[in-house]
Amino acid sequence: MTTTTPGVTERWFRLDWTVEPDTGQERKLEGHVENVSGRPVTDVQLLIQSLDAAGNLLDQRRQWLGGGLPSGVRQYFAVRQLPPAAQYRVNVWSYRPVERDGRWPWW
Repeated sequence: MTTTTPGVTERWFRLDWTVEPDTGQERKLEGHVENVSGRPVTDVQLLIQSLDAAGNLLDQRRQWLGGGLPSGVRQYFAVRQLPPAAQYRVNVWSYRPVERDGRWPWW
């Protein structure tokens, strides 16, 4: 399992999302993650953070993407029942490179 460090999410994965009203005052975040690393990955976990206007953390949760994520492929996700926030941040929290021919790929 690989946990991302700053700069990795932007280099190996592209994320795009929107936030819409859900139920009551809660929000729903929908988007996609695209693997642009050139290598297939699996066990992708997203970190979704709700922040106030000053950038302080209000809430965070992790969500697994189902299945693998081949290179060049987008996978869609939805996160419901988020608290109202001034801004939201989504990052790839962790992933596992797919083994090839019995060896782990070198990044």
